[in-house]
Amino acid sequence: MKVHSDFSTFKAQKPVITIGMFDGVHTGHRVLLGQLSDQAKAVGGESVVITFWPHPRMVLKQDADKLRFLTSPEERTKLFAEIGIDHLVLIPFSLELAELTAEEFIKQILIDKLSIFHLMVGYNHRFGKGRQHNFEEYQGFAKKYNFSISMVEAVLTDGMQTSSTDIRNHLLSGEMEAANKILGYQFTISGRVVGGQQLGRRIGYPTANVEVEEPYKLIPPDGVYAVKVRVEGKDYGGMLNIGYRPTVNHNVDHRSLEVHIFDFNHDIYSEEIELRFIQRVRDEQKFANVDALKAQLKRDEETIRGIVAQS
Repeated sequence: MKVHSDFSTFKAQKPVITIGMFDGVHTGHRVLLGQLSDQAKAVGGESVVITFWPHPRMVLKQDADKLRFLTSPEERTKLFAEIGIDHLVLIPFSLELAELTAEEFIKQILIDKLSIFHLMVGYNHRFGKGRQHNFEEYQGFAKKYNFSISMVEAVLTDGMQTSSTDIRNHLLSGEMEAANKILGYQFTISGRVVGGQQLGRRIGYPTANVEVEEPYKLIPPDGVYAVKVRVEGKDYGGMLNIGYRPTVNHNVDHRSLEVHIFDFNHDIYSEEIELRFIQRVRDEQKFANVDALKAQLKRDEETIRGIVAQS
């Protein structure tokens, strides 16, 4: 996949284009992206995803402090590449861009910069200033500017429309299995291992303290989780504790993530690490003494090893 942050680098044969934030790149998105690739192949063209960063709500100051993302820009890029998209166009969102009507965006970006051949939109997608236009009006623009257009219908999961909002709600409720079903993969948090208080090491459960590098990444509620851990190019099982950290860190919610990796004893300080969530096991607890904590950690390990083995 070719990634373009500048229109000057873009060149494609019969570009078949879709537009959106695609947070999570979930099962609904994947149906659209699959059809995008199929359409491109059918016309002898190339598939193109246009997305934006920063998020429009950040630029327009629309409750930006409440934003929590399922995927960072880097994670989205990786997922697009895995799906097999030919081109990813990253457009810096700005106040000037926000002022463009749908027709102006089509003419100035899709026609003049990208030479669009076909536009594919989701069933509920709107673009342009005020998101004022509907699919019928987009069809009129397509006819006026001589490109074709199609719409992908809603994708259902358990009879419900698939949406990033539903996934966020499941994650914020600790319902990892439900969220993963809609995502189509295990919810993932990536970060770097940083120094911690070393308490786990002293009680026989050393942990890697994970600093999340995307500030607005959604962090599930406090508690203990069964996870898969990818580090140094290999996968391991692990038990993850999420809690509250009062000191300032990169994440806007100041949350701490400490993972004990099963059957692993390498020094991974400053290494990149990936956590894939399987199941929330219990709430975070306070213990009367260290012995009580160690006993609970042993029970957690037994439970979570079984969950990881079956996942």
